[in-house]
Amino acid sequence: MIDYQSNEQIKTEGTFLNFADGYYNFELNDLELLAFEEVSLRVKKEYDLKSNDFKKQKFEISYSIIIDDSDEEDFIILRLDNLKIL
Repeated sequence: MIDYQSNEQIKTEGTFLNFADGYYNFELNDLELLAFEEVSLRVKKEYDLKSNDFKKQKFEISYSIIIDDSDEEDFIILRLDNLKIL
């Protein structure tokens, strides 16, 4: 079996909904919902998304899709890399 890890970086726009159950939840402009499991240190330092301060705030969102195929199951992780207030 071959171990495989892939990173795909995506930029889009969306609205921060909340932090719940360990996930940072955003609604994109096309109404798709994204739940980020990981957040970069840069975002954590600049924005306290665990508070209600940025609820309903529109952002330019940069994120990565990480696919880890290191065992028998594939894991897909969404990592929030950067935010910019619009």
